[in-house]
Amino acid sequence: MRTGPGMRVLIDGTMARGGGGHTYLVNILPRLAALASDHQLRVLVRSERLARAIRPARNLEIDLLPEVGLSGRLRFTFREAARIARAWQADLYFSAGETAPLASPCPTIASFRNPNVFASIEQGWSLRDRLRLRALRGLAQLSARACDRILFVSEDSADWIGDTIGLAPEKRAVVHHGIDPAAWAATPKPPVHPWPYILSVSSIYRYKNFVKLIEAYALLAKRRRDVPDLVIIGDDQDPEYARKMEAARAATRSLAEHIHILGEVPYADVPAWYAGAELFVFPSYLETFGHPLLEAMASDVPVVAADIPVFREIGGDAAFYADPHSAPALAGAMEDALFAALAREMLIKRGRERVREFSWDRSAQRLVSLFREVHETRMAAKRRTLSARARRNAGLYTAPTTANASARVALG
Repeated sequence: MRTGPGMRVLIDGTMARGGGGHTYLVNILPRLAALASDHQLRVLVRSERLARAIRPARNLEIDLLPEVGLSGRLRFTFREAARIARAWQADLYFSAGETAPLASPCPTIASFRNPNVFASIEQGWSLRDRLRLRALRGLAQLSARACDRILFVSEDSADWIGDTIGLAPEKRAVVHHGIDPAAWAATPKPPVHPWPYILSVSSIYRYKNFVKLIEAYALLAKRRRDVPDLVIIGDDQDPEYARKMEAARAATRSLAEHIHILGEVPYADVPAWYAGAELFVFPSYLETFGHPLLEAMASDVPVVAADIPVFREIGGDAAFYADPHSAPALAGAMEDALFAALAREMLIKRGRERVREFSWDRSAQRLVSLFREVHETRMAAKRRTLSARARRNAGLYTAPTTANASARVALG
């Protein structure tokens, strides 16, 4: 490991496919490269789409690895990752997922972001999925023990995930995600939908709670003829739940033509969908951050969110909150945000103020500081070990004995 200012940082983005992992790496990596211009960053990814989306930089190298299954992921974590770090002479290994080498040749940080790996909530997963999540959780726990620090993206997730895996408080670090308001500012764009619409954006998983949102929309539309359409955007990561969403849509009968489940759209097109929305709704009951909240606020779109601790942490007073397990509660909050006097203007104003608390530049600064802190701590420990060894070899070091220890206690 180098002792100078410049470090070689190996960044493991192999767990990122879409959704929050994609958003995080696309935004944080160019800022890390600019902020730590004396560092060399090498990023490992398995998603070609992600590799293309990361903005190039002089000190940023992207390695596209082949796709693998769970067994390949285990092999990578237990064997290949440490070998790559050693061959590249990495000074620090940063995993943007829940796994890290168990015998890393350098200090290691892992980011625990996926709530499914750690949650005990019954979600009706298949036996295969339950076994997969159990394996990933065990691997994450092993990785946490091997890491110098575990990064969380919210205080809430640091508390409940850290407690779930028995992680010592001093090994927990929190760095919030950021937002670039200028990239999401509402500017005139051609309409992306022919009628006014309520928007929800997130990868499709069952905990995203879209079925409940569809049920809430139906309740609202039955009592308000002027309610906008409902548009749901997100890549399908849970085909079984996606089928339930289509069934819930069909069950609304005549309202189904006003409910649009679009699937994935190009990331570059997402701002236009926010810009045209009358309201953004995020009904998820299990999150570690909730980046779409900030995207909506930065786009001057009023927000309704599930009433869960992490959304309160991120959204503050800039959203209306509702019980995510109650369709009537969600429908009521949506109705208030859409039709209550001055509610829209108030939420937009508070949203503009709230996003000022989050920036990708600030996230990158904190991440670089964490890299340096972890690296310097490991280097200091290494120097102490070398010093003790040198003293021992020179005959100047005497290991503590019971008698010595007793004498010290007596003197104290």
